[in-house]
Amino acid sequence: MSDTDAFAPLRGASVGTLSALVTTTAHTFGGGMFPSDAAVVLLVLVCAAVGYATSAMPTAMAPRAQLLAVLATAQAIGHLLLTAVDGHHHGSMLTQQMLVAHAVAVLAGALAIRGAEHGIRRAVTSLRRALPLLTALVVDDSRIAPPLPVYRIPGSSRLLDLSGCGNRGPPTRTA
Repeated sequence: MSDTDAFAPLRGASVGTLSALVTTTAHTFGGGMFPSDAAVVLLVLVCAAVGYATSAMPTAMAPRAQLLAVLATAQAIGHLLLTAVDGHHHGSMLTQQMLVAHAVAVLAGALAIRGAEHGIRRAVTSLRRALPLLTALVVDDSRIAPPLPVYRIPGSSRLLDLSGCGNRGPPTRTA
């Protein structure tokens, strides 16, 4: 398994989540209406399927182009779904504003996902270097100060003492 294959689940989850969020945003900014609840549910299901397919897909020779293609496909499917379910006012045709919004969403999503993969790779590399140094440290168990004594308050161990044996209340009368 290569380095890029280890990131397949992360890439798939990112593609699915980002596609649903960005498709809705791009569609709304592109002149469409905000989607209904039914459209959002269907969009989340479709984008989850696209994300799962992305994580199961073998990494091609050009992973950046593959990522752009997957994100563009998810945007196109999402646009068609939002148009079909809600019957937006612009019809089934893409307006120029809508096309630009979806294209910007694809590029922004690809940059975000590649940036996250790069950041995680660097973090993992740093951890691989730092962990052997941390395990080599010797921990001194001898204490400088003696342990502090533990003080316990005598009394009932129950949270609420209902036994009637207490010193609170009116004095008892002895006749």
